[in-house]
Amino acid sequence: MTDSIDKLAAQYFQLVELQQLDLPPGPVLIQPAVQTALYERMFNENAVFPVPPDRYRSRVLKQLISRIEESIINPEEDEINDDLMESWSTLVSQPKPSALQQAQQLSLVKYTAPTSSAGNCPKRTVTTSESRGVILYAGTTGNRTWEAALHLGSFLASEAGEALVRGKRVIELGAGTGFLSFLCARHLGVRSIVATDREPALVDNIRACVKHNLHGRESIPIYPAVWEWGTPLEKVGDLAGLGSDEGEEGTGLKFDVALGADLVYDTDLVPSLLSTVQDLFENYNIEEFITAVSLRNENTFRTFLNACETNSLAFEALPFESTPAEDQTGFFHSTSIPLRTYRISRSK
Repeated sequence: MTDSIDKLAAQYFQLVELQQLDLPPGPVLIQPAVQTALYERMFNENAVFPVPPDRYRSRVLKQLISRIEESIINPEEDEINDDLMESWSTLVSQPKPSALQQAQQLSLVKYTAPTSSAGNCPKRTVTTSESRGVILYAGTTGNRTWEAALHLGSFLASEAGEALVRGKRVIELGAGTGFLSFLCARHLGVRSIVATDREPALVDNIRACVKHNLHGRESIPIYPAVWEWGTPLEKVGDLAGLGSDEGEEGTGLKFDVALGADLVYDTDLVPSLLSTVQDLFENYNIEEFITAVSLRNENTFRTFLNACETNSLAFEALPFESTPAEDQTGFFHSTSIPLRTYRISRSK
């Protein structure tokens, strides 16, 4: 019972599409203890955070209530939890926002990392602010976390992935919602992570979300920054407090590892990305660039890899596969499109 509720709650706070939710079977849902747990963990507004959008909550609750009703055999003994019914009544009575308002609404989304192989580790969560209903936001491909980032997050949350960033100075390219940067800053023991994006609105959004990822800490080592590829990354704003090691020459920014997900979805982006990656190796001291990609068009990413090879950058595919969607325990994402992770470094 606990495992099924754990998974459903994790999917619910990630705002997973309804058809992909792993709802417990009717004979489980009919149990009073299960219904009480569902209310307390998912629908009690005084006890849960963040609270998903009303429309999403009502759709999920409608499915749960329908499944419970279908499982009632003896109306004298089987019934629906009063708190769940009261929540449903409240939700259906709320004013309905327009389709445009729903599309533009920013919502807090809580991601839960996949269950550790150790099995007894505390849950690791990351909270972002996203607009799920709109594809284009502030001129980008949307203020939302895409499959490649969730794939890379799953890798970084593994023992092998965490080893690549723990104790390191990390920079993320095209951070978007900041999902990967928050994961690194909150749970993976990075020394620091600079979350960069070219869009100031997205960087402001990351900055505003820091407070939702403190989990009782006074601060976490994340530094949001606007960075237009092809220009110097200046040590101003949030980056002003990011110091160099004692004894290092110069006062410029230096990193050990760069991260990026779904950065190459158009061949027109290849020259600027390649130039930026070269810049990171030559002027910012990185040793490796870890990137994940959704292979919607394999030729597009192959163009980038070929350009790396031409410019004396070596690449290797990392042996990490996303768990099939039906077996995932966290960072839920579709695997219908191939997802790959690569390490790029200087050729020896």
